[in-house]
Amino acid sequence: MYATKLKGQITRDRRLIIEIPSDVAAGAVEVILLQVSDKFKRPVRRGSAHPAFGIWAGRTDIADAVSFATELRRRMEMRADGYPSK
Repeated sequence: MYATKLKGQITRDRRLIIEIPSDVAAGAVEVILLQVSDKFKRPVRRGSAHPAFGIWAGRTDIADAVSFATELRRRMEMRADGYPSK
């Protein structure tokens, strides 16, 4: 499966207008619509207001939280057979 991000517009008569790059082959596609709109945004929690804030503060086995989180994400994205998820 090949994925590409395209930007477009929805017209008042409910049509989606996008320009397809020439390197995209003709054929069947699936479309996932991600609409950018302020009316769907939730308020952002700042700092200690978020329940996960400071979750690793007392851990003595984590010297570098950024590296630790990066490694957790990498491991979560791997399949059980050791290959990256598609």
